[in-house]
Amino acid sequence: MFLGLDLKTWFGLTVLGAIVSTLSSIFGVVLKDYFFSRSFERWKQRQTLEQLYQKFRDPLLLSARELASRTAEVLEHFPTVYLNERVLASRPEKQVENSIHDAYFQRYKLVSAVYRLSAFMAWVELYRQELTYLYSGNNVHAAKLERAVELFRSDLADGQLNHAEDWDKWRDALVFREELRAIGESLIEARGSTRTVMGYGRYCEQLEATTPNTVQRWSPVALNFFLDLEPNRKDFRKTRLKRLLVHLVELMRLIDHNSIEPYLEKVCVGLRGEVK
Repeated sequence: MFLGLDLKTWFGLTVLGAIVSTLSSIFGVVLKDYFFSRSFERWKQRQTLEQLYQKFRDPLLLSARELASRTAEVLEHFPTVYLNERVLASRPEKQVENSIHDAYFQRYKLVSAVYRLSAFMAWVELYRQELTYLYSGNNVHAAKLERAVELFRSDLADGQLNHAEDWDKWRDALVFREELRAIGESLIEARGSTRTVMGYGRYCEQLEATTPNTVQRWSPVALNFFLDLEPNRKDFRKTRLKRLLVHLVELMRLIDHNSIEPYLEKVCVGLRGEVK
């Protein structure tokens, strides 16, 4: 007997204490190796997503702004004097006058319009490739940006947007989702140990090179969307351009609400009701 307890009782308490101690140790290991580890991994992923968002937000914002500006211009002067096959086939050597009727000026407008769309898709594709093994839902910025980009893709790729009864009589052209990715990929190039989007000068060189390249392969797909817009018949591409402009401005607002020029905001106010 010890402290009023017999040996059998003490032995039982010892066993019980050992069991409790073992269970506590197991619980501690599980808590550390599973719950704490998973929580730490989620935290690291959120940090990685935020770093990627901060890395790409400025080039995405700039390329979206440039594309939105040109889209607003095309809509204002729809169908424009430069988005046509005649201008594409021309090869003026220099600008003669400061006028939209100047042949050099027109070809610049055409090529730069296609470049702006392609460059935006290139930055989107670079960002998407960085996210390949990450779950964007772990970061509020990444999740919202992904949804905004998907609306943009839908404007160009979805064939069922036209709800008119005579939709089959409308002119239209699509750029499918995989084609949008391919257009973006064609402008991605390596500079040392980093990858970036080729500039306008390099794009023009590739576009007019005598050796086949990926820019030449995918630029006709983007050109097909822009060329020969028709004002005197139902051309659904005009509606797609309106939707595209609204969603570009919404993407810009998501990244930096102070980045939107007043004239773009003004244009979009009248368009939002049309694209819902």
